[in-house]
Amino acid sequence: MPEVPSILVVRLSAIGDLILTAPVTARLKAKGYRVVLLCKDAYRSVGTVLPGVDEILSWEKDRSQLLGSSNTFSAILDLQGTGKSKRWCKQWNVPVHTFNKPYVRRELLLLTKSSKLALKPVVDRYLDAAAPLLKGLESDTIVDDRLQLPAVSTVLPQAPYMAVVIGGSYAGKRLSYEAWRTVIGDLLKIGMPIALVGGPEEAGVGESLEQPLGSGITNYCGTTTIIEGMAVVAGAALVISGDTGFMHAAANFRKPIISLWGGTHPSLGFAPWPKQLDHHEIISKSFWTPASKHGKLPFWMPNPMKKLPLEEIAITAQRLLKGKTAP
Repeated sequence: MPEVPSILVVRLSAIGDLILTAPVTARLKAKGYRVVLLCKDAYRSVGTVLPGVDEILSWEKDRSQLLGSSNTFSAILDLQGTGKSKRWCKQWNVPVHTFNKPYVRRELLLLTKSSKLALKPVVDRYLDAAAPLLKGLESDTIVDDRLQLPAVSTVLPQAPYMAVVIGGSYAGKRLSYEAWRTVIGDLLKIGMPIALVGGPEEAGVGESLEQPLGSGITNYCGTTTIIEGMAVVAGAALVISGDTGFMHAAANFRKPIISLWGGTHPSLGFAPWPKQLDHHEIISKSFWTPASKHGKLPFWMPNPMKKLPLEEIAITAQRLLKGKTAP
């Protein structure tokens, strides 16, 4: 029996970036490959729920031993596409297919803010990089690219409920406590329970929002793992989030989404994918958006999130939830 060819997929960045590789890993598996993922150790848990992934290796712990090990790959798919990943991949005597980042076009977009320079969705660019490996996979092949969550013990609110993701890696992706308090106060008028989602950094903000605004809120910030947070998002009737990994998880689960954009912008190619009719983008009115690729702002720049039209969030939520009744 012939040996199954293995593909090493390299993607080192954060939660959302890994989630967006799901359409690629699922298709590689459908093509018949054994899929090995190389990612940063902090995000191994995300790798465990990617469809089609057979093995997960740590960039920090396994990289140095990997070249001299018995692992043999038919090809490497470098979806990181940085100088660091390219140099490492060149050490292998196998074909390397690399995700090329549009550095010049992106910088021009950030400089001019012109919609004419909008970048192709990053999932489509990942699939372009993987195209040589996917030759022969029929376009009508049914591929389930949704995340495969394990059963979790986390107790969810009574359905239907809204999931509100209050975090963000940088200030250009986050609303302030005062802004969230205003938004959540408006959302509570809809009469549906609200689950607050975030990491340990948002634990204090989540607690401060939960206590004064009433029993309709459950705070999951800092008390759940990444996978448990995804389960909260997966069970929601609507997800409201900035440009975060949980937003990308919600899109992968095909949930209705209200996405909030300030320092970053959908034109950078990281809008919820795949695009659905019940996805709604609320974009800052600031002159500065898009400000940066990750939402990190220079000290002198006003935060575009402060120019987000907050009143649109509850109005849009009510429209998207029409026909869904609270318990």
